[in-house]
Amino acid sequence: MDLRQLAEEYKESADRLVVGLERIRTQLAGARGEEALALERREEVMRQELTDLLKLSRYLREYYA
Repeated sequence: MDLRQLAEEYKESADRLVVGLERIRTQLAGARGEEALALERREEVMRQELTDLLKLSRYLREYYA
């Protein structure tokens, strides 16, 4: 596997994470109390992971450019 392929795998993971974030946001709209707090924490972690995946994917794609 070369860096471009690895970059694509990271991008695909990021795409799946976006779908998961959309699901969390939908659940959050109707959540209250502890459930809402847990979903907010999960959303924050997932957003950070998404940012990291996208940065790493971009870095790997541009490594040989």
